[in-house]
Amino acid sequence: MLKFLRTLLTKSIPSTAEADPFERLNEVAPLRNEEMTVADDRSFVCREPILNRDERIAGYEFLLHQRLQGRLQGKDPALRRAYDDALIRNLSLAEVGSLLGHRLAFIGISSLSFDNPQLPMLPSANTVLMIDPLDDCGSEGLPDKLRMAKDKGFQVGYRHRPEVPDEAILPWCDFIQISTPTYNGLEIADWIRHLRKQERATPVSLIAADIESSDDLHVCYRAGFDYFHGPFVVRRELWHPPRGTVDRSHIMEVLSLLRSGGENTAVAESIRHDPVITYKLLRYINSPVNSLSTKITSIEQCLLILGRERFYRWLSLLLFDVQKAGYIERMLTEQALIRARLMERLGLRAGKAEVDPDLLFLAGLFSLLDKLLDRPMAEILAGVSMPQAVCAALLHSRGALAKFLRLAIACEDGVPEEIAAAAAACRLEVGDVNQDSLAALVWATEISQLND
Repeated sequence: MLKFLRTLLTKSIPSTAEADPFERLNEVAPLRNEEMTVADDRSFVCREPILNRDERIAGYEFLLHQRLQGRLQGKDPALRRAYDDALIRNLSLAEVGSLLGHRLAFIGISSLSFDNPQLPMLPSANTVLMIDPLDDCGSEGLPDKLRMAKDKGFQVGYRHRPEVPDEAILPWCDFIQISTPTYNGLEIADWIRHLRKQERATPVSLIAADIESSDDLHVCYRAGFDYFHGPFVVRRELWHPPRGTVDRSHIMEVLSLLRSGGENTAVAESIRHDPVITYKLLRYINSPVNSLSTKITSIEQCLLILGRERFYRWLSLLLFDVQKAGYIERMLTEQALIRARLMERLGLRAGKAEVDPDLLFLAGLFSLLDKLLDRPMAEILAGVSMPQAVCAALLHSRGALAKFLRLAIACEDGVPEEIAAAAAACRLEVGDVNQDSLAALVWATEISQLND
């Protein structure tokens, strides 16, 4: 069987039309006769945000499910290549460069895959190839390989492991990542001082990884790390009431007026006297992400061209415009935008006979508003006269919209079994959900950058 595996993976790499990387990896991984089946390890691309010292999202780590990645550490090089191939191909097919803007894509692959023919399809200036010595099957001659990757325009990073000698490798890295639970506060500070004193071929940025709590974040911040990554960003029990506040009462009044059937002239008049809302709403609508052929210059024109339902959607986005936002508010906002767009796309894929995509968008957008505003969901929904189907999904997890919301949440958690089960409940394929998830990230990133 292993001979067959090697034969399979050493053949010329087929085109996208000839072989799906999901299928290739799912064929390869189970050959080790472990307890998990092919369906358990679908190659769903997950993303984890990385913050900078300004508490802004500086980039994302893209990976296949962590459990699958762990199963491949230190194993046969063919298995490692299969993992890397699936990850690189899916990111290149999704045109990940379009979602980055000024952000970075951190991609953990083996140095064996630096010659992957799909790698040049990724935006080299924004892509950081991250090497982990525990799963790198090509550590021999690694400094030379890192230099070759840098010559192609990529940035390179290295996950420091205390048990692996790396003095010859670290000077060539643009990024060095350490797992902060491995050290105490004093050890972290000493390690950083040691790195800063080294003579280097290139400036280095330091990433604090696997941060478990806000307290750990503050320790790493004071120690001088440049980037921060770990469960503290997305773990819901660590969210606190937001620090920034904006006056949303006017927006909620207009939303209620729209939903209760108020005339377009009355809606426009209620907004016209608020220059801030007018400016921000028109900026959202005229952003390149909408690809409108005609620039909208007034609220009346906006209502006429978009219609009331789409106008309601765009006005709802202003509820997420948080002043003096920290990472919690930014993460909640971007997560809500991704949910909304993903659910809308999934609804379009399922067909309007199944569920209304506009209502899916609203359900996803409002699904985190209670955490952002620190108010009960029922109170928020009553204030904006939300449709009954949205209320049923958000308050009671019932109705057609609820199963799509569960699928969006499963995509965030990245557990293959949960994604597969939720996709099946919506009668959707996991591969399609994967592509829609990346597309939703593109859209949400472009919208978020309007507020940056």
